Formats: sequence, structure tokens, C-alpha cells
Amino acid sequence: MGGIIIKNISIGDELLIGQVINTNAAWLGEHLASAGYQLDSALAIGDSEKAILDALHACMDADLVLVTGGLGPTADDITKPTVCKFFDTELEFCQAAYDNMVSIFNRRGFQMSERNRGQTMLPKSCQYIPNTYGTAPCMWLEKEGSVFVFMPGVPFEMKGIFNDELLPRIKARFHSVPYAKRVVMTTGIGESFLADRIKEWEEALPEFLSLAYLPQHGMVRLRLSGRHEDADLLNATLDNEIEKLKPLISDYIFALQDQLIERTVFDLLINKGMTFASAESCTGGNIAHRITLIPGSSEVFRGTTVTYATPAKTKVLGVPAETIEKHTVVSQQVVDAMAVGVRNLMESDFGVATTGIAGPSGGTEETPVGTVWIGVASSLGVVSKCFNFGKDCENVINCATIMAYEMLRQAILSHTENATS
Repeated sequence: MGGIIIKNISIGDELLIGQVINTNAAWLGEHLASAGYQLDSALAIGDSEKAILDALHACMDADLVLVTGGLGPTADDITKPTVCKFFDTELEFCQAAYDNMVSIFNRRGFQMSERNRGQTMLPKSCQYIPNTYGTAPCMWLEKEGSVFVFMPGVPFEMKGIFNDELLPRIKARFHSVPYAKRVVMTTGIGESFLADRIKEWEEALPEFLSLAYLPQHGMVRLRLSGRHEDADLLNATLDNEIEKLKPLISDYIFALQDQLIERTVFDLLINKGMTFASAESCTGGNIAHRITLIPGSSEVFRGTTVTYATPAKTKVLGVPAETIEKHTVVSQQVVDAMAVGVRNLMESDFGVATTGIAGPSGGTEETPVGTVWIGVASSLGVVSKCFNFGKDCENVINCATIMAYEMLRQAILSHTENATS
């Protein structure tokens, strides 16, 4: 499916040393796609004349080059003089940029400095694009059929300019091809096993569709996307393919949209008028943290106990000391007692519990690092399972949290099925 070539250059030493994460490229890619365009490549470079010139020359095969960063008032912001070299032009005073800057400083009640006035000097051959969000200018230049747009690197300024000023200009200049996507969220199955399971379906996809596997802690996001001049055909085909996919992996799907599993659980509990509470050991309150990020979570979440130390499990949750002594703290018997204990303590419909060894130390031959027991208690009893999530502490905590929510989701569905049967 034809389309223009779009490239992104992000300028800033801070991007290369890890001091600042380059979120601008990701945001541009997402919003260009929504508008019917595709970002072909993204390059991060340092604040040097050579790096900028090399990058600009390397992008001469593109129809549109979006450059962010290096337009501030300080000495390390060298983009404009370098742009002049590349386009064989010189800086000159821009009245429109000056008027915009005066307006911004007056509105904020600040005095404009000589350094800020220097930002109103722009390449003579550029088209000035207003930046009502800050003092750094936005510039549109052309060379040998390629369009180069230079935007400030401050994310909220870049986003504002792109939406308000730049995207309408891009749409007027370049043809777009409708883009659409569908997202399927899965958990409980690894990426390779998932790929094996849907191999035949994937191989039979129409050529204008593509499937991406996007794994993260404890889950795999499937993104089915495509471009087609006929938007209606594109969307109908996507819907049809998702309907074919669903029965192949129905046991592992927790959402048919791009959302986290705790949101799926929240929606289920709201719909059923039910609540849950958590008793957390190795997850350290992460289950509670993730649900409380959702507005209105007090409707479904009663509370948590972070019973990290062994005595807390006995004193707070009522886990018998002899059970811990006989079976060890990381065991089915203990996690069952924790789940029942927190359900009773918080007077909730469901109690979710975790106990395990997140690492990096503390494991044994019988119970290695990464071992986690997860239990969910309800009026139907307790369902508990043992997992091993590897040796990385953060990964263990996040994977255990995701699986705890998945087991809670299944428990809610089972409870509903039993209630209606």
C-alpha cells in the first residue's frame, strides 16, 4: 500500500545518555498512524553540528522529515545555525516569532531577555509556524522535494504545535492512506506458544494486514493493523479476522481492546456489584497500587494487607503458625489461608493473596527464586496455583500481579456461571 516516506530526527545529548527518554518519537509515530501516515524511521542524535548535518543528509530520500529538539535559548541549542548551513541560507529577524514571544512573556508576567530575543532569528528561507505553547520556534523548510519541519523538543510544546498547526499542513500537502488496528490482550501463554497456536490463521491474513506480538510482564498484546484506501473494507476485514482469532485463544484473552487487566477486572466487578481485597507478601502492595490508579476503584476494592514478614501473616490474617511451620511460608496452605483471611477481614466477595520469593536471594532447591503461590478465595472456596516467574525481582512482582488479576478474573466469571446455573 503506497504512501509517503516520513522520518524523525530527535536532537539532544540527554537522549543518548539516558537522562531523558525519547517519548516524542513514539508519540509522533502513534499520531501519524492515526492520521493515515507511517513513520518509517526514528533517529536520536547528539547536539553537534556534524551529527545534525549527517542526519539531515541521510534523510534526503524522505518526503517529510520531522525534527525535534535543539531550538532553545541556550548555547547547546545549535540547530538553527546548522540548519542554515544545510539549506545554504542565513538567520534573519522574524517579526511574527518576536510578536508571539512578546505575547507569551506578557501573558506569563515575565521580562524577555536578550537570550530569548535570539530565538526570533530564524533561517531566511523557512516558513515560520507559530508556537503558542513556548518560545522555541517551529520552522518548515524544503530542499530538493523533501520537507523538513523543525519543532521544539519539549513534549507538550511539540504535541501542541503538531496538532494545532503541523498536521493540517501535512494533510494539505501529502496524501494519506487510512489506517486501523485491533488489539487483543492475552495472558497465561508465552509469545512463542501463542504464535504456534495461531500460526495458520496468521499465515492466511490478507496482505494488507500485519500482526505484531508485543510481550510485556505476564502478558502478550496482539496488534492486528493495516492500511487500505478503502477504510470500510479495512475495518470490516479487521473485524472479521478478529472473530476468526477469538476461538483459537479464547482461554487466554482478557480484553479485546488495549487495556490493562486490572481495568478488565474493575469493569467485571462493577458490573456484578462485587468487591475484592488483597493480602500481599512478595508483590508488596502492587496489586493494590494498580487497582487504585483507576478512578472509582473504591467501589470494588476494599483494601489490602502487605503482610511481608511471617509474623504479620499470623497476627493480621490469622494464618496458623503451625501451618507456616509445617508447610513453609511459600506454600499452597499458607496462600489459601491468606486469601481466606483477607476476604474475612475486609468483608469482600473475593480475597486475593500472594506469597513467594521475588529474589534475587532467599531461594532454596525446593523453592527457588521466582516461586510464587497465588490464591483467590470466594464463597465457592479457594483456587490456588504455583508459578515460577524467573530470577528478576521486578519481573517476578509484575508477573505475579498480572496473574493474580487473571485468576481473580476467572474466579469472577466462575462465580457468575455458578450463580446462573
